[in-house]
Amino acid sequence: MLYSSYFVTGASGLLGSNIVKKLLDAGHRVRGSARGDKVSQLAKVFVEYKNFTVVDVPDLATSDLSAAFEGIEVLIHVAAFLPSFRGDIDIVEKFSKEGTEKIFNSARLSGVKTIIVTGSQVTYNIDGPIGPRDWQLVTFDDARKTTEAQHFVVYIAQKILSEQTIMNWAEKHPDTRVVIIDPTYIFGPFVPNYKYIVNHPKHYILESSNYFIHFLLRPENKVFVVYPGWMDVRDIADAHIYAVHNKAIDELEPKDRRFILGAPEDHDWKKVIAHVKASRPELADRLCSPDNAPVFPMQVTELDRTERYLGVKKGSYTSFAKSVVDAIDTILDIERYWKEQGIEDVSLPNVPLFN
Repeated sequence: MLYSSYFVTGASGLLGSNIVKKLLDAGHRVRGSARGDKVSQLAKVFVEYKNFTVVDVPDLATSDLSAAFEGIEVLIHVAAFLPSFRGDIDIVEKFSKEGTEKIFNSARLSGVKTIIVTGSQVTYNIDGPIGPRDWQLVTFDDARKTTEAQHFVVYIAQKILSEQTIMNWAEKHPDTRVVIIDPTYIFGPFVPNYKYIVNHPKHYILESSNYFIHFLLRPENKVFVVYPGWMDVRDIADAHIYAVHNKAIDELEPKDRRFILGAPEDHDWKKVIAHVKASRPELADRLCSPDNAPVFPMQVTELDRTERYLGVKKGSYTSFAKSVVDAIDTILDIERYWKEQGIEDVSLPNVPLFN
């Protein structure tokens, strides 16, 4: 069966917007969720597409989603459907499980046939194993013992619990096809008109993982990634869409439809800074020094499994150099828009993240 109606949560994000654009370009009907100011902003991003509509969903975990899912065949669930990991730990744990179940129950009752979920690489042990039933050993008991400075542990705990909840739900409801895709760091170009989402330098966090690339354009940059593994957003978007119709996935048990996704290439930030300087010489004075830039090895991944079930062929991955340069080109477009709005200082705050 070929589907034509899609609902994409997190449609205003880096990955979600790329998925929306690919679906629209293929002629599908797409409904995207956003909240607050992002609703009108997202409408402007895709204003040229008649098959796109945006709906305001203030809170995925508590809102009534029956109307949003009406007439939808496929849910591509990209959004972080959990409260802030800096919030009350009991609330975070509750919504990690009960909020997740609510979304899935609502989708199923509305007639959604397939659900593709964006998870995270942090649910796996960084050194492996990385099978669909392997998990990093972090629990909410660990999360309760953390300090504010260790809040990332809470994030890991909530991601693990939500994914485990999804897999248990999928096993109980085999009539709904569920696939979890766990990407590593996501880099690559924004969709055209993404300037309407990141419409001021103070909103740089909306650039998602690409803010690490944006920070390269600070001569005294101190902001770098802290975890191995990366992949181009276009390749990840393709994997999500391919998973919708790939019959090979149906050979797997519901609890085995979970995949870690990463490019088979180191992300060498020292080398990529030099590449940007060579390919975009006009940016030489803006680029940070490569001296403090990290070099991470390839994230452990399963290329054969990724090719068979998610359609990303081993020789087709976008290179790290191309991904970063393409991202910078779209970042410069966003900066031009800031300047057109009369914003004189378009620099980002030069402070470490995750502190």
